[in-house]
Amino acid sequence: MSSRIVALLTDFGYRDPFVGIMKGVMLGINPDLQLIDLSHGTAPQGIREAALVLSASCPYFPPHTIFLVVVDPGVGGTRRPIVAETADHLFVAPDNGVLGLALDQAEVRSVIHVTETRYFRQPVSRTFHGRDVFAPLAAWLSRGAQAHEMGTTIDDYQHLELPRPRVQAGEELAGEVIYRDRFGNLITNIAEAWATEIWGPSPWQGTEVHIEASVIRGLDSHYAQRSPQELGIIINSWGLFEVFANGGSAAQATGAAEGSPVRIRRGER
Repeated sequence: MSSRIVALLTDFGYRDPFVGIMKGVMLGINPDLQLIDLSHGTAPQGIREAALVLSASCPYFPPHTIFLVVVDPGVGGTRRPIVAETADHLFVAPDNGVLGLALDQAEVRSVIHVTETRYFRQPVSRTFHGRDVFAPLAAWLSRGAQAHEMGTTIDDYQHLELPRPRVQAGEELAGEVIYRDRFGNLITNIAEAWATEIWGPSPWQGTEVHIEASVIRGLDSHYAQRSPQELGIIINSWGLFEVFANGGSAAQATGAAEGSPVRIRRGER
């Protein structure tokens, strides 16, 4: 499986030259690459955050896209560089769980622990494997190198367990905030599909959400349905319940953050 498209996801930001250097290394190996910045705004060392962004994004990319994910707090340590091949895409990343959610929703064909150092840039830095290990791997894959030639097949790669929502008395759904976006929207781990299994199909009139000290009544179909700065609840593009503030920040308005508990009571159908 080869591709001209490499999508980059890192926690490097844009202040430093790290992302640009990785692109330079890849273009030196394959000048015909099409490089896409998926995100470089992941919180530093934010493995779970990056895993969520990746799993929500990769279904929308063309077949055979190579996802290069460098959120790597264990750089220079014992964690393994891996290449994962699914029915649709290739993934290059450290084996620290950052691929776990994407692979859980895909048909995994193989996961390779990369040991063939001839695919690395030499010498390999102790602190910048994005440049010397992962970027070259993605570029060589884009030129037709085969993942199975890069190392040894493994099945003990790191998975990532998200907290699971649960049903409480009275069919109340209990979950938590798992992601805050740059607008201050609070994305929960409660999925519309799961709520439908419990409650039956929507509409759920009179839905009531409890988050920190805030109570939000009614399920919205769009953000502007609420008054300016008013809190609301919506099913977002990931299919998850999301708390928002129209034109403002739900995180600031509620004081909630990743891990904050959320309870949703069923409205009348």
